[in-house]
Amino acid sequence: MKDFRNKVAVITGAGGGVGSALAKQLAQRGSHLALVDISEPAIIKVADAIAGKGIKVSIHVVDITSKEQMAALPGQVLAEHGQVNMLINNAGITYQKSFATHSIEDWEKIVGINWWGVLYGCHYFLDALSAAGEAHIVNLSSMSAFAGLPGQTSYCATKAAVKLLSESMWAEMEKLNIGVTSIHPGAIKTDMIQATLKNSDDLEAAQRNYELAQKIGVTPEQVALKIIKGMEKNRIRVRVGKDAWLMDVLKRLVPIGIQKILRRIA
Repeated sequence: MKDFRNKVAVITGAGGGVGSALAKQLAQRGSHLALVDISEPAIIKVADAIAGKGIKVSIHVVDITSKEQMAALPGQVLAEHGQVNMLINNAGITYQKSFATHSIEDWEKIVGINWWGVLYGCHYFLDALSAAGEAHIVNLSSMSAFAGLPGQTSYCATKAAVKLLSESMWAEMEKLNIGVTSIHPGAIKTDMIQATLKNSDDLEAAQRNYELAQKIGVTPEQVALKIIKGMEKNRIRVRVGKDAWLMDVLKRLVPIGIQKILRRIA
């Protein structure tokens, strides 16, 4: 997708972090926006920040883990905008817990957001994207899809699933003129870890990881720019940050060795 003017982008998790940065950068490029988040105050704040740019912005308060709400969302967006050209499945969550301390309820929440939310988006928006003539799907995966990180079992599992879903769809969707890109950021300077800090089974370690991410991580604006460039070039995947590149390379070169290193760290 070379020209974003007058195209319609649906962004989940649009209320903060990467989602908010994407909304602002796409607005600057003339895209109309359907902002999706479970927090109405958060998306109203984003909508207010991009008001007056000559684009149409709609807000949709949706729980992406709900099949019924996600099934209804494409109709709501089409009623507001008439078309959908971009679907950006951005919403995600992580708990810093070992597998042993993960409850089934933890798994249900993380799988619901990181996996079912993405799958529902791809499934229910496919007809609208196909009808657009030119469209693109962006799925937020992670560098955690490259290797099994200790304390991140549910995050790694769901993000690896998103990676492989995206790669399979990339192979299938060309005939429909729909590009598919999976995004693999490393550490990002957002509050995602902080937001779920209380759910960690090691608060000190989680706080250290948060502080490290704030120190070495890329900004949400940098991730958003990489996502947009990935759509422009129709890339199958985009790695963001030196840590994401390093994790990918090490897993390829020493697939067992990197896991042994991570085991020692754990």
